[in-house]
Amino acid sequence: MRRAVLLLLLLLLLLLAAALSGGGAARTCPAQSLGCKCAAERPKAPGGPAAPRRRVVCSGGGLPVPPDPRLLPDGTATLLLSNNKITVLENGSFTGLQALEKLDLKNNLISTVQPGAFLGLPELKRLDLSNNRIGCLSASVFQGLPNLLRLNMSGNIFSSLPAGVFDELPSLKVVDFATEYLTCDCSLRWVLPWARSRSAQVGERTACVYPRHLHTFPLRSLRDSQLLCAGTPELHTHHLIPSLRQVVFQGDRLPFQCTATYLDNSTRIRWYHNHEPVEGDEETGVIVEESLIHDCTFITSELILSNIHVSANGEWECSVSTSQGNVSKKVEIVVLETSASYCPAERVTNNRGDFRWPRTLAGITASQPCLQYPFAAVGAGGGSGPEKQAWRRCDRAGRWEEGNYSHCLYTNDITRVLYTFVLMPINASNALTLAHQLRVYTAEAANFSDMVDVLYVAQMIEKFIGYVDQIKQLTDVIVEMASNIMLVDDHILWMSQKEEKACTSIVRSLEKIAAHTLGTNSQHMAVNSRNIAFEAYVVKPESYVGLSCVAFQRRDGGPAGHPPQAERGAEPLPDQQLRLRCTTGRPNISLSSFHIKNSIALASIQLPPSLFSSPIPATQLDNCRLQLLVFRNGKLFCSTGNSSRLADDGKRRSVATPVIYAGTYGCGVGNLSEPVAVSLRHPGEGADPVAAYWNFEVLGGMGGWSAEGCQLAAQEPNVTSLHCRHLSNVAVLMELSGFPSETRGAVEVLHPAMYTCTAVLLLCLFATIITYIVNHGTILIPRKGWHMLLNLCFHMAMTAAVFAGGITLTGYLIVCQAVGIILHYSSLSTLLWMAVKARVLYKEVTWKTPRQPDGDASQPAPRPMLRFYLIAGGIPLIICGITAAVNIHNYHDNNPYCWLVWRPSLGAFYIPVAFILLVTWIYLLCTGLSLQCHPSHPKDIPEPLEPPPRLGGASDLLTDSGSISVTLNSGPPCPEVDGFYSLRVQFWALVTTHTLYVALWTFGAMAVSQRWYLNIIFSCLYGITAVALGLFIFIHHCIRRRDVLNSWFSCCPTSRDALPMQAYVHPGLVAEDGSQVFIGCDAEAARSAASSSSSPSSAGSAGARCKLTNLQVAQSQADTRPTTCPELDPADGKPTSTARHTSNLHSRRNHRGRAKHCRDGKHHRLKMLRGPSEHPSSESGSLHNSHSESYHSGRNSPSSSSRPGPRSPQDGEMGPSHSEGSDGGRRVPDFTEARRRSASRDNLRQASAAEKEAKRRSYPLNVASHNGGLKGSKYDINLASADSVVGMKTGLWKSETTV
Repeated sequence: MRRAVLLLLLLLLLLLAAALSGGGAARTCPAQSLGCKCAAERPKAPGGPAAPRRRVVCSGGGLPVPPDPRLLPDGTATLLLSNNKITVLENGSFTGLQALEKLDLKNNLISTVQPGAFLGLPELKRLDLSNNRIGCLSASVFQGLPNLLRLNMSGNIFSSLPAGVFDELPSLKVVDFATEYLTCDCSLRWVLPWARSRSAQVGERTACVYPRHLHTFPLRSLRDSQLLCAGTPELHTHHLIPSLRQVVFQGDRLPFQCTATYLDNSTRIRWYHNHEPVEGDEETGVIVEESLIHDCTFITSELILSNIHVSANGEWECSVSTSQGNVSKKVEIVVLETSASYCPAERVTNNRGDFRWPRTLAGITASQPCLQYPFAAVGAGGGSGPEKQAWRRCDRAGRWEEGNYSHCLYTNDITRVLYTFVLMPINASNALTLAHQLRVYTAEAANFSDMVDVLYVAQMIEKFIGYVDQIKQLTDVIVEMASNIMLVDDHILWMSQKEEKACTSIVRSLEKIAAHTLGTNSQHMAVNSRNIAFEAYVVKPESYVGLSCVAFQRRDGGPAGHPPQAERGAEPLPDQQLRLRCTTGRPNISLSSFHIKNSIALASIQLPPSLFSSPIPATQLDNCRLQLLVFRNGKLFCSTGNSSRLADDGKRRSVATPVIYAGTYGCGVGNLSEPVAVSLRHPGEGADPVAAYWNFEVLGGMGGWSAEGCQLAAQEPNVTSLHCRHLSNVAVLMELSGFPSETRGAVEVLHPAMYTCTAVLLLCLFATIITYIVNHGTILIPRKGWHMLLNLCFHMAMTAAVFAGGITLTGYLIVCQAVGIILHYSSLSTLLWMAVKARVLYKEVTWKTPRQPDGDASQPAPRPMLRFYLIAGGIPLIICGITAAVNIHNYHDNNPYCWLVWRPSLGAFYIPVAFILLVTWIYLLCTGLSLQCHPSHPKDIPEPLEPPPRLGGASDLLTDSGSISVTLNSGPPCPEVDGFYSLRVQFWALVTTHTLYVALWTFGAMAVSQRWYLNIIFSCLYGITAVALGLFIFIHHCIRRRDVLNSWFSCCPTSRDALPMQAYVHPGLVAEDGSQVFIGCDAEAARSAASSSSSPSSAGSAGARCKLTNLQVAQSQADTRPTTCPELDPADGKPTSTARHTSNLHSRRNHRGRAKHCRDGKHHRLKMLRGPSEHPSSESGSLHNSHSESYHSGRNSPSSSSRPGPRSPQDGEMGPSHSEGSDGGRRVPDFTEARRRSASRDNLRQASAAEKEAKRRSYPLNVASHNGGLKGSKYDINLASADSVVGMKTGLWKSETTV
């Protein structure tokens, strides 16, 4: 008991001690109730008495305000208030903490620091205010901190500091005020002098953010001269909400809010509508709120449109004005009425790309991205820059306005290059180089498809003219470029003239050449080109006696009676350049009797001796320049306005002759006292000729032909003479509807060799097609091979015929487009048929015998031929349909031939062709490798159609009447193969055909796309390839095939009797029907016998035409029998020999001849018939039993018992396949094994005796059968059907009948 009392007293003492210690801690750290922790710190001085130092940690407690200083223990030296929710530091927040040396306020929400907030902290040395939201600071904020050494204000939102903010901090040595908005401009210029005077250091992390050129630069490393306030201020914040285009309805309410950086007291926000200032007006529904300033950093203004009217359409702008400048943000408003209209969806295709404008509300500007190219220029500052866009506005009435595509690149390669030339700076050092480069591109001016191309070339020529006085060689290049421009299509030249007078600019530039090039050092200049001839002289008027010039060219060697090529308006050859030949005086010049050999004169001009005797005074008679120009045609003189009152009579007349120009510079020439005589050649007799000159001033400066001052002088069949009273560009205008067009001329024709050789190719192809269609029943070719051959020949013929007949019909748009579509389709289809043939050939080469389950002798389900047509005909049809549906102009869009334009042809033709060729070559490669690895493939060795005749024994081949009957019986499925060519031959034939066709297409394409001698070379190559392809197909598929030759000879009555004896299978019957084969007769007789076999009399009459003597039949056909195929083991599908049957129940009864064999194709059995009249018809109407009526009997075939069993298949042999698509095809009869079945009559008698003995022994096994034929019946009994073997149930013979 005493011990328990002692323990209780001890426990009470412990509880009392714990209570006393807790009360002491509460008294020493009252802030513990706020979640703070107090701890003692080591004294600063190690020796001597010192006041106690405390460390108070109140971090992460979520305090909204600093703790009351009265709750903090005495001697608090460190106070950590980070990671709380303090928002305001009020005046005297820390008064009483006399010993506080470090104050940490980072990571709070402090936005306001009142003046005197840090009063009462005389010993504070470190102050951390980082990562708060302080925006306003002043010097009064830091009062009462005389000993502060380090100040961290980084991570706040202020962008600048007012001058003198650190004046109350005399001891400050390190300061850091890096913010995400810090702007290093003139407002911070005071910091650097202050830091130098106070020996203070600005932290390394205090780096500039704005302006952008000082971004990331440390402030302390800058110079005073870099801190400037110049130009438009860069505001770190400037937002307009909403910032995107607004579509509203009339009467809606729409508020706007604009927020910007507050720099100083001069910062204001003003609103504008369509550049007009906006004032608040509640009556009209416009309310402008007063601007608000947040934390001395942001300024915000609101605009409210409470009742939007239609007049509110347009741009609304928020403008921030400061003492340094103004910055604005804009937003577009579209106000819709209740009955708003739309612009319909529209597709626009131009030289900048293909743009699809969506359905757009009225009043809205839509935008589309430009088509970019991988080589697009990069901006000067690096990077790709903003995305280029095209703009188009839908007006208030719901109609599209003209779009702005100027920011997009040109889609045509030539146009982009020419545009690059225009942008290049030209000077005397690079002018000649640029001119030569530009001349290379203008050489293909016939392919220009955009008027912009002509505009850019005209601009470049105009620039080069300014340098011809310094660089004489520029004259040749400029004349040649202008000559090349005359190859451009008339319509494109007309559009360029209408757009910017491009043609006029080129002509004017040429007329100025003499004024710049001729001088004291250069008295004469001449330039020749294909379409322009230039000649210039320096003349002295006092010694001038007249000048006569003739423009001529070399003849092209055309046939007599035909005008030269250039005269007909076609592009001249290089040696047919225009030339000028001038002589002084007034010689008699006649274009018809031009004296230069092998040349033809096109134009002549005679300048009178009185040319310079006009009353107009000459200014520089000592340096007078005379220039002549001859243009081959009038393509550079385009009349674009209403010329009904001019010489061309509203374009009824056109320029029918060359245009000749004469002009003077440096000496005035007025109306001439004597006219200028001009003679011009034209291609034919035109109607209503008019002499005219080109007047640059009419039709608003566009120019036109005027007849004033010019008149006709004389007319010959192809030459017209005229007189003019002034110097200018002169020509003869006529109605050109009566003779060939000047620009197009006659329809362009191909080289004659191409037409001749194409005709040979078509003859061979159609001969092959007709042969295989007419003799389809007698040519031993699989059904799939027949279809593929005919389709391949047909599409080849279509390609060649359409190419030769229509590739150059560019003058007829619809016909040319049809030609392009047909060529596109037939080219793809031909290649696909070749690919299909390659795949089928590969399948046949790699075929392996399929495994058959026990008792299943059925053939696999046939696969239809339709899939081949869907692939080879359907795929090209889909491609051509899509290409034409997207844009029918993809076929012949200013092409010189009827074919796809280049860009669409990549995806619509060349990529599919590349894929088809790749697949075809893979199949051909695999087939070739398989044939190389397996040279003795069974399918690769077709049996001969006509074995050599040999006189055999008189077996059961003959009937009493002397006719021969062969019964076709069904067997296991064997492949359908070509009856003449092996797989190796078929493979090389396909490779040859494929190579020749690809070469033919390539040479044809090059022949129509190349010029000069290349055209002739490729035309000849095309002809050689076409003849080779046609002859190869005809010889390989017709002449070298004996069955085709026999089919041809059978059409001639005189040659039928001379034909070798052939086995004929009626095409309407298949092997499964047990069809009869007629030997040694023509096809017509066989068809007659087969069709009339239901009646004995008709059969007999038909059979009489096919009858041969017994000796002839025996000699011709005794050796023929079907080739046996290895029998498959029902268990594993492997070939087995006859020895596998030795374990049979009846193997000891000498029945080796009863082994069942698979026949290649159909099983042929020669049987003895007594005559047509003695054979009753079966239910099917044939002379023989059907497949269901075939029974096995050892008494019917005497030779069966003596015939050895089938040989075992050799190693490596592969069984035949059931070819694709051959379900309905005929199988080729094979007679090669008949040799082993022919024996002497004595052997046959012995075999018959042995068979009778076997029959006698087998009687007890067949007493239950009721399905066999009666003994002694005249039905043919078949022993070769494999189906009967599979169907055996009780014994080796299910039905047994003797004859």
